[in-house]
Amino acid sequence: MTTTAAAAAQANVTVATIRTWCRRGVIAATKTAGRWVINTASLAARIAIGAMKRPARQEARPVIDLTATYVHALLPGEEPRDFTVKVKERTTHDGEHLISVRGLIPLFADRFDAITDEGDRIHALTVFQSAVIVISDRADADWEGDPQARESGRLRTTYRGGAAGITVDDVLDLAAKLRTQLAA
Repeated sequence: MTTTAAAAAQANVTVATIRTWCRRGVIAATKTAGRWVINTASLAARIAIGAMKRPARQEARPVIDLTATYVHALLPGEEPRDFTVKVKERTTHDGEHLISVRGLIPLFADRFDAITDEGDRIHALTVFQSAVIVISDRADADWEGDPQARESGRLRTTYRGGAAGITVDDVLDLAAKLRTQLAA
């Protein structure tokens, strides 16, 4: 025999759900002194039924919009231009699989939009427009310890920092998320 609180914890539901199950006869329980006393075998059977019906929840991964664009001029008075993300995959002659991601500006649009001074924003966009992410399926000892790389060069960037408060780590974090998303 168990209490509603213990049953709720065991079944991973609310106490209110356990009380509802008791009232409806979904689980064997008796009311004693105003409290439900629950039969543990009946509770276990109900939990097993729920586990069969409910597939395990998968955590929703945020999706990075690789079709995003960012529109802005790089010079005062210049016509605004579209910055778009470009993803290219290739395999080298020795079989290394590489993914390069260019046009990272739209992926950090919120950071650029937060810059209130127009001159600072243009400077940040100019610095950031040539940034590239490279995702490799192979480690390369030449990249070990390089501040612009992680995982022995499996994730790397040409970006050196200094634009809109975006760090190299921010770009490499994005690279890791992109690798996961593109592998799915």
